[in-house]
Amino acid sequence: MPNFTTAEELTAICRNVFQQLNIPAAEAEIVTRSMVDANRVGHDSHGVIHLPKYVRELEAGLIQPGATIETRHESASIAVLDGNWGFGPVIATRAVELAIEKATQTDISAVAVSRCNEVGRLGGYACLAADAEMIGMLMANDHGGGTCVAPHGGIEGRLSTNPIACAVPMDGHDPIVLDMSTSVVASGKVRVKQHRNEAVPQGWLINAKGESTTNPDDFYGVPPAALLPFGGIAQHKGFGLSVIVDILAGALTGTGCSQGADARVGNGLFVLVINVASFRAFPGFSAEIEQFIGYLKSAKRAAGVDAIRMPGERGWEEQRKREREGIPIDAKTWQQIQALLS
Repeated sequence: MPNFTTAEELTAICRNVFQQLNIPAAEAEIVTRSMVDANRVGHDSHGVIHLPKYVRELEAGLIQPGATIETRHESASIAVLDGNWGFGPVIATRAVELAIEKATQTDISAVAVSRCNEVGRLGGYACLAADAEMIGMLMANDHGGGTCVAPHGGIEGRLSTNPIACAVPMDGHDPIVLDMSTSVVASGKVRVKQHRNEAVPQGWLINAKGESTTNPDDFYGVPPAALLPFGGIAQHKGFGLSVIVDILAGALTGTGCSQGADARVGNGLFVLVINVASFRAFPGFSAEIEQFIGYLKSAKRAAGVDAIRMPGERGWEEQRKREREGIPIDAKTWQQIQALLS
């Protein structure tokens, strides 16, 4: 049975763990918010399930608290950052904030990031731009490692899950948020299934023989099962999008594209911010989108469908539900977190 807790309780637990490890308070706050916000909107694969992993990586020296985020070079509209293997959420937050600052002056901006540990849920960072009435788009690879996704037609992992996120602001409404992996699911969702002792759905994984498997343990076996690109019978489209994400987050940032076991796992990150006001007045832009949404939602619905939902809408609904009813944390994750407090 899951344990139900609140965002405030989870926040206090994370702060306590980081305090015991002497993590600077400002950094602990950013990392904690990244995890807890993911749980709040139902992205449990990017939530506090990562807290034990952060602790292991801190103890192993893989994460460098207080690392300086260096600017390799920049112009008025772009910057290339070296995160020096600090906390991923800290580096990603700074990259988006910098992109917003630049887009305020230059209309459109881009920031590339390398040597960055895992940043977590990309959609949360895209929403920082939306909060500033700008469109935010982020792409990430696994810094050349984390090759757990088979290319279309292959049966071995050669790509990371290569996620992409985009947030579009609206006046008086939650932003539209597309936040997706280019694999059929994020790898963390396999971990969630394993913690819950549940089979994964057909179509997520193939084993080393190329056969479909529903056992999440196979993903962590030797040889490991591989995730498939998203798209089902059209998974070549997910594969193609993954290749583009890998190029922008890997080759363009200097991080390196997916390349195998010798690469250190982290995140290469590409951030793009568009200042809506540079193109048209924000109220008119927002009204156009609101009209567009109404048109989409007016379509006749398929049997059993209660509503047509926009990208990100389920997450906002889940957040309000969890604020009322509590955040479910699976028993294994809860046990691991409690062990960190003992």
